[in-house]
Amino acid sequence: MKLLPSIGFSDFSGSAGNVTARKSGAKTYLSTRTKHSRKKTKYQAATRCRFADTVRGYAKISEDQRRGWISLARGTGTNMTGHNLYVAINTYRKICGKPQCADAPASLKPSDYINMNDDFDMWLSPERVFITGVIPSENPADALLIEMYAAQSAGEANAWNKTVIVAVLQETDWGDVDLTQAFLKKFITPLTIGQMVYMKLCWIDAECGYVKRFTRFYMEARETSLYNRVPFMPRARVTTEQLTPETQDAGCTNFDYELSPVLKITSNSISAMHNKGSLGCRFYHNGLPSAFDFDRTYQYSRGTGEKMKYMIQCTEVLIQNSKYTKTITLTCKAGYFTDHFETFGTYFVTS
Repeated sequence: MKLLPSIGFSDFSGSAGNVTARKSGAKTYLSTRTKHSRKKTKYQAATRCRFADTVRGYAKISEDQRRGWISLARGTGTNMTGHNLYVAINTYRKICGKPQCADAPASLKPSDYINMNDDFDMWLSPERVFITGVIPSENPADALLIEMYAAQSAGEANAWNKTVIVAVLQETDWGDVDLTQAFLKKFITPLTIGQMVYMKLCWIDAECGYVKRFTRFYMEARETSLYNRVPFMPRARVTTEQLTPETQDAGCTNFDYELSPVLKITSNSISAMHNKGSLGCRFYHNGLPSAFDFDRTYQYSRGTGEKMKYMIQCTEVLIQNSKYTKTITLTCKAGYFTDHFETFGTYFVTS
């Protein structure tokens, strides 16, 4: 609030109650102190509770156990204390679903950068927070740790120290990471176009890991992706409910087929029954997403009937989604033919 000059005074400074006066140039301004609302979200309450439990845990361990943590902390080459190391390790263990560890581990495993496929990309928009093309870690004990921060003003810069944990994932979904709901749970409000976003990602060992190395991204929220600048396209999917058998002999008890929109890869699970006297079965559909056109995969499959159970065969899965042909055909191409079979896994798609 601006204070206009008057005949009573020309300027003043200082505080009185919750009002503070200051002078800037030839002008004097009044401002009120901001009061903390003391309100906290459910996530903040859970985080503080988790941190408090971990801190209390250190007070309960024995002196020998404390000396173990102190010795391990000295080996990090930093100023970290045994108490801080105990809290850091056990905080991440708890986030990863692991119990607290009273004894110091034999060694520490620093976090590592993420590796990315050629089709790596990222969408940060009001509608979604989504990453694709993340290569899984070679260590099965690793979890994907993701921290984020959305700048609150255009003038806010270099806010890497403000990032907070948004998600800890034991694995990606086919290299995809959907953070939309996790972001809203943490920050309440969605991103706005032009808002700057800070993001850190790393693989951290859920047993004895601590954050040291991480991959950073810094970009403004927009409708198109970070690298390819394309709009978001969800995976194309076909399910059992969309299929109608060509004949009464054929059947399909399970058909769950997903197709990556960027790199032609499918992840699917199919359980079906061939036509009698035929090496294949065909199903009609009423039209699929435009991502499907003429897509073929050759997949390992195995028998599920009483005879030839678990015998291996090669099955061709052919999806046709043109204006004139809307079919899905499953054909035994090699191996031991069985009427009932199942196939599942991740495969490259050919045309």
